[in-house]
This record gives sequence, C-alpha cells and structure tokens, in this order.
Amino acid sequence: MKPVRVPGQTGTIIEPPDYVPPSLEGLERLAWLMDRAFKIPGTPIRVGLDAIIGLLPFGGDVVTGLVQAAIVVIAMTKYRVPKPIAARMALNVLLDIAVGSIPILGDVFDVAFKANTRNLELLTGVAKQRMLHKPVATAPSVFYVAGVVAAIFGVLALVLIGFVTVIAWLINRPIL
Repeated sequence: MKPVRVPGQTGTIIEPPDYVPPSLEGLERLAWLMDRAFKIPGTPIRVGLDAIIGLLPFGGDVVTGLVQAAIVVIAMTKYRVPKPIAARMALNVLLDIAVGSIPILGDVFDVAFKANTRNLELLTGVAKQRMLHKPVATAPSVFYVAGVVAAIFGVLALVLIGFVTVIAWLINRPIL
C-alpha cells in the first residue's frame, strides 16, 4: 500500500497502519504466513503456521523458532537494525520459543503473541526512520550478532533436548 497525501494540506503524508516499505515485503509475507494467514471460523482470531506447527508435540516449536531466528538474523545483518531493536527482536523470539514449548499454554500463547509480526513492526519502524533520513543508531557488531544468534539457538537447543528427553523417557519407562 502506498502513502496517501491528505487533500488540502501541503506535504502531509499519512501512511496506512499496515504500510511496509517495499524492501521488507518478503519479510512481511513471511510474518503474515507465520502469524496471521488463517482465520479461525466464527471468530476474529487469526493464526499462522507458527501456531499450527507449534501444535506438533515433538519439535514444532523448534521448527518455528528457526524461522523466527532467521528473521532476526536478516534484520541484524541485511537491515542493520540498532542493538536495542535487535535485542527486543531476540527477546520476542526467545519468549515465544520458551513459553511456546509448554504444552497447551504455549499453543494459546502462540495464537496471541505473534512474535514474527512484532519483529516486523520493529524492523518497519527502523526502515521508516531511515526513509525519513532520521538518525538511526549504528549497526551491531559481529560479536553482538553472534551473541544474539547464540542465545536464540541455545534456547532452541534446550527445547530440542527437552523434547528428546521426554521421548526417551516415554520409550524407556516401565510398563505397569
């Protein structure tokens, strides 16, 4: 959607709330697919593949966490978001992975939280600032990017280890 000029007001531009800079359209489509692609019939609630794949008891949250991590890594490397924004994006992903891995509660949380959409909104805000030539903090260092990526993948690894442990326990438990 393109910005709209307000009639009678010189130079005033109103951006629709869902305006996404053209360079972010691919990530917007991915966030839409992961968070808002399907409407639950009879309700205003929208869900995406994140909530649906997260229903899989063994590894669904790991798979969706990898997609979320990829969005953060792209934001940090390609779009060079400032460190505080990158940290908020990583926190959204970590929160979604950690709470999302709890059975039932995590599935409800996935429907409500929509980490990909939140992260895209943060990234869009940075892109808008740059389009308006407002100063944006410098890009994160390589060590910062590596630390954020390590934290996200560390939590993903812990969730995966938890799933493997539960499966091993279920397979090896004594039958009563």
